[in-house]
Amino acid sequence: MKQKRLLLLGMIGLVTLLGAGLALVSLLARETETEPETTIALTDYAPADITAIQYTRDGDTVDLALVSETVEATDASTGEATTEEESRWVLADRPEETVDQTLVNSMTTALGTLTATRDLGENESLARFGLDEPVLTVQATVNGTDQRYYFGDTNEVTGDVYLMVEGKTSLYTVNYTSLAVFRYSADELIQVITAEAKPEE
Repeated sequence: MKQKRLLLLGMIGLVTLLGAGLALVSLLARETETEPETTIALTDYAPADITAIQYTRDGDTVDLALVSETVEATDASTGEATTEEESRWVLADRPEETVDQTLVNSMTTALGTLTATRDLGENESLARFGLDEPVLTVQATVNGTDQRYYFGDTNEVTGDVYLMVEGKTSLYTVNYTSLAVFRYSADELIQVITAEAKPEE
């Protein structure tokens, strides 16, 4: 009789333990569920609306301008000549140089789709976030109006970058990519055209 009672008590204890374990697992699962990421749009224009970009990093300033040119082309089959407008990015002080358009397009895309991962609200301690002396300052000219962005330090935990937008009081965090696309100096933006090697005779 005593053995049956002990067995019954042991089974009750085991069921209780299993129930507590299940409750704990369920609680941990709920806590580790990731909430859908929310993003905050920081620009209200499209990449194609940008006509000039100026950015300063490590004391160096790069000025880019979008220029339009009339290009004449001849149809190979008909011989008919046509003209069309083409736009391309140039260095404002070195317009004769050929700039890598892909690199500049990545900048316009980053600006035209700039979103914050967090809105930290108004903060007066800008030095804590590297915004008293920004790592990067970007000015985009859109429809004749200049939009300025100030990038500060990178958060060591999340990898996000602190950002202030001129005209807004909030401090934001943005993805590091938004800063990384502006890492090029003027010389690094120049497209290197390699001549094709001639076959040996």
